[in-house]
Amino acid sequence: MSALPSIPAAPPMLSPALRPLREDLALALRAAALHGLSEGVCNHFSVAVPGEADRYLINPRGLHWSEIGGDDIVLIDGDGRVLEGRHRVEPTALFIHAAVHKITGHAVVLHTHMPFATALTLTVDRALDPTLSQNAMRYVGRIAIDADYNGLALDHSEGERIAAAMRGKDIAFLGNHGVVVAGARIDHAYDDLYYLERACQHQVLAASTGRPLVPVNAALAARVAAQIQGEREQSELFFEALRRLVPAPFVR
Repeated sequence: MSALPSIPAAPPMLSPALRPLREDLALALRAAALHGLSEGVCNHFSVAVPGEADRYLINPRGLHWSEIGGDDIVLIDGDGRVLEGRHRVEPTALFIHAAVHKITGHAVVLHTHMPFATALTLTVDRALDPTLSQNAMRYVGRIAIDADYNGLALDHSEGERIAAAMRGKDIAFLGNHGVVVAGARIDHAYDDLYYLERACQHQVLAASTGRPLVPVNAALAARVAAQIQGEREQSELFFEALRRLVPAPFVR
């Protein structure tokens, strides 16, 4: 098992240039708490710093997502060293997120154990059926499945194994674990995360009736996916609505 390097005291100053990214990442975390997608003080959201190799903004260890503001977001490098911020970073956050960013090239990585999506990772199918509901159809061709749960991600090799399973995809169902949603922008990725859980909820509720499920044909599902992914204004409007509706945390 690898251990994180000794982390020196973080510089007190936060880069003004990164404030918009910090605020957006904090908003996504608070919205996820509001929508029931968080779990204690666990799980992590991260975004790569544009133009900077191995520099990531990530939520800190020990804070509930509902209380995170932009100034709480931590800047780290690929080795887990805190470059800006007053908080620590949880080890599994580093090992999963740094690997997914580096290996897949995705700028945004959202990892949760949200209830309905995680429930599907416990089934023999391991994942959402993207031909069942209209919400699910947006994920046609985007889902990777890592069926082989391997314990906590406490070293680089485990993060790299998860990331390798995601190559070419931006949604990953991690068997017996949770999900990863990745993307190029925080607002688009958060929209995908939110609707992924809704789609999984629909599937779990439908299956609970005991009645046979009725998917649509694959060609129709693919056409709907293209329609949804071809126009992301709705994702941007949703995030702007969250900016108005989700309260900012109390200043500590």
